[in-house]
Amino acid sequence: MGYKTVGRFVYDSATAQIVAEGGNVVFDNATISNNCALSSPGAGVIRIKKPGLYNVFFNATPVATAAGAVEFAMRHNGAVVPGANGSVQLAAVGNVGSVAFMSPVTVECGAGDTLAFFADAATSVTTAAAIVEKVA
Repeated sequence: MGYKTVGRFVYDSATAQIVAEGGNVVFDNATISNNCALSSPGAGVIRIKKPGLYNVFFNATPVATAAGAVEFAMRHNGAVVPGANGSVQLAAVGNVGSVAFMSPVTVECGAGDTLAFFADAATSVTTAAAIVEKVA
């Protein structure tokens, strides 16, 4: 069995999305979505409805609202996933960076698991994408 993309969720706009410290990135467009992976419009949450092993890919283009490091990480069912994070050092307000990471996620029977991607410091993003791929 090959990998199958079951969800691709995107924010891509010339108008930057403000992401509060600890706040979720909100994906306003699902370019691939089905009965396996769905997004909650306006909430910044992706729901995986079927059990299995998934690879989850995330990337974002943060724009500094203050100088310093910005880290994005993933929550699975509300808990931060160890190793599912990436950071960038932005030297000045308005600087643009790039963050990307991948993490496997296991969804047990009785699924309905949630994924969310959040920033550890206030920032904004002009693009962000999460791709959910079913492995097994």
